[in-house]
Amino acid sequence: MAKYNTLTKIEWLIWILLTIMFFFYALEIYPFWDAVNYAAHSSGPYAIIFYGNALWLMPRLYRKKKYFLYFLGVFLMLVIVTVARVQSEMYIWFHFIIHKPFDVKLRTYYYGFIIDTLFYLFSIAYRFTLDYFQIKRQQDQLLKQHAEAQLNLLKAQVQPHFLFNTLNNIYFVAQRESPLTADLIEKLSSIMRYFLEQGPKEEITLNAELDFIRNYIELEKMRIRYPVQTSIDIIGDTANIKIPPMLLIPLVENVFKHGIDKRASNNYLSIRLEIPDRLHFKVSNRIHNDPAQYSKGWGIGLNNLSKD
Repeated sequence: MAKYNTLTKIEWLIWILLTIMFFFYALEIYPFWDAVNYAAHSSGPYAIIFYGNALWLMPRLYRKKKYFLYFLGVFLMLVIVTVARVQSEMYIWFHFIIHKPFDVKLRTYYYGFIIDTLFYLFSIAYRFTLDYFQIKRQQDQLLKQHAEAQLNLLKAQVQPHFLFNTLNNIYFVAQRESPLTADLIEKLSSIMRYFLEQGPKEEITLNAELDFIRNYIELEKMRIRYPVQTSIDIIGDTANIKIPPMLLIPLVENVFKHGIDKRASNNYLSIRLEIPDRLHFKVSNRIHNDPAQYSKGWGIGLNNLSKD
């Protein structure tokens, strides 16, 4: 923004100096008010050509590769401005200054057209200067955003490390006082690492997903009053199998959300995974006595799982 303010100030200074230059140039030939007339009829039309091309024709036609319309527009603009400038200047000159019949020679239009063309060329350089400052500003913004993204990434890396280090410290303390608590902390830490390290990936190993499911089951079981009988049967080699992260967990999560009766003591969860030619994953649980649990439809996880 500061660069644009500086550029605007420079523009105003140039136009003021240009008008003064036209005035003093004419003052050497014409009387005072004639010089004012010449300066006014020079700066105004030149500004129309200059900004008309730089701020209107080039952005709307040239940038959109409408070259025929652009050059046609430039030619018409130069002709119209030249004729209007010469006509108004000569009208004031003949009628109010020398009081003679209005007569303009063709070469006056010709010379005026050449000078107007020079200002058109200057406007091209001005447009490119504006584009340069705009691109430079965008680059500065991108560099700033990149620096902010790096800082946010550093923060995102530091915070999980701090959390895991804290959990490790709590784990070692709990291991002396309560081994069961330490075991749960270790499982929670593994689940959090899964979310942070495995979750963003497109594919992970099936074994990593199964470890996540085992830790999840153990943490869920601690919330239930009565023990939940669990069994996980794996048939086949899982070493080289890769799947999207969190593909299977919605089925297990759904059991603890809808398939467990916290008042009953005979809850169970059975998982069977087979890998003959395709991956078969089956989750079984006790049927809940409350039919309202099954009238709510599928959740987001199961809906996503059912998609191809």
